[in-house]
Amino acid sequence: MFMWYVSLYLAALLAVLCSGQDADRSYPWKDAQTGEAITCGQCPPGTFVGSHCTKQRPTECLPCAQSHYTEFYNYVEECLMCNYPCTEVQEEVHGCNATHNRVCRCKEGYYSMFDFCLRHTVCPAGEGVKTAGTRERNVECEPCKNGTFSRVSSSSASCQPHKVCATHQATIPGDSVYDTFCSLCKANSTDPQDKKVCVEEAVRLVLDRVQSGKQTQRLQRVLRNANRAGSKDLGLKELMDVLVIKEGSTDLEALLNVLERARVFHCYDTISAWLQ
Repeated sequence: MFMWYVSLYLAALLAVLCSGQDADRSYPWKDAQTGEAITCGQCPPGTFVGSHCTKQRPTECLPCAQSHYTEFYNYVEECLMCNYPCTEVQEEVHGCNATHNRVCRCKEGYYSMFDFCLRHTVCPAGEGVKTAGTRERNVECEPCKNGTFSRVSSSSASCQPHKVCATHQATIPGDSVYDTFCSLCKANSTDPQDKKVCVEEAVRLVLDRVQSGKQTQRLQRVLRNANRAGSKDLGLKELMDVLVIKEGSTDLEALLNVLERARVFHCYDTISAWLQ
């Protein structure tokens, strides 16, 4: 019975909304006492029909209660209930009042699907944003093509082109995650100063390519165990500098040993292939 009433009510309201809003804003009715066909005046927005007209008196219109509304002239017997308050991932475009329903939309960084606001997809490192997300559409990701890379997980960043090294610099090619690494190292030189530069450049590469907080923590733990005294409060860069100074600045074996023990194998393999 309840659903029948709702269906009848919505049908009546739809008839009002689709009627073209007649200039006289009236509707046909039947006098409750005489049964005679009469014409009643509709109620204005923000009100509803408290009692239909008779031959002796006009339509009685009553104001909508709080959190209810009617947006158009009507002859409904109840106001519509406003939508629920906006959720924490929505923002209010229009508040609920006697003449308007509450209107919510997804906040920036979210999109609407089946009346839910879902967070935009985050493209992982090695992928970039192909199509930007909107409030109505999710982000579309794509793998970085040859010559481009993305190191970040982001719902807005696109793939960036690899840098081009100067002619006098050594080059470690980039991939989909890492930019090209440009270096002053002369890998085949036997000059002690050149070897020192290569070790320093290898350290710079490690600091540039450590992939995660877990890898950083493992490196710090291994380096602190190796240096112990005075290393408790040092960050990764300072710990690496201590290692280089301690090992005489020209030997890569200590650095490679640390990388292997910390399981930072992508840096271990890259440096081994580059400088060994």
